[in-house]
Amino acid sequence: MAIKKKVYLVQMPDGELRTFSTWPDCEKAVKGTPLKYAGGLTYEQALSKLRRMKANKPTNKEQCRKPAFSGKKGDYPTEGLCSDGGTRGNPGQAEYQVSDIIGNTILHKKLGVHSNNYAELAGIGAMVKYAIQSRETHILWTDSKIAMGWIQTLRIGQAVRERAMIVKMATIIKNMLQQHPELQLKKWKTRSWGEIPADFGRKS
Repeated sequence: MAIKKKVYLVQMPDGELRTFSTWPDCEKAVKGTPLKYAGGLTYEQALSKLRRMKANKPTNKEQCRKPAFSGKKGDYPTEGLCSDGGTRGNPGQAEYQVSDIIGNTILHKKLGVHSNNYAELAGIGAMVKYAIQSRETHILWTDSKIAMGWIQTLRIGQAVRERAMIVKMATIIKNMLQQHPELQLKKWKTRSWGEIPADFGRKS
């Protein structure tokens, strides 16, 4: 799996644009400040996002997303990777994407016709592999309680669609997490924080 390198731009108080290649470095520069920042797969993409932010013009993704945070101050995550799986119908055309904590897409893949749970697990698997390869962060977020439960227990009901493939994926993910105990797979609190940053903006 090819790793897509990211570019993060931060606009400093004097108007200078500073470039960072990892989210942790960018986060150190902006945390606790009003500085505007944006990320992308290229410098031009990040610059375009930053200009839209300055003009107060939300992207299509931002327009369809619920408010990002409605919980207690300081509770919203500031670190980690996020994954989401989605389908058009269930089963239906499935896909997943992995993003950073501010919603910039890192990985995206169309999977063909599968169930939504298959797509969720495929996204988590891709996220775990990326975290192992990139070593950018050890915190991993998913909004799928079902997928998390399957990975933790491997108890997957006989009536579950695509059970054999789901058992295989859940087992592989569990093994990867056990081999890399520094990685933490966590449940995204949608009710408190809004949709996960990797969200497709639609529900099956």
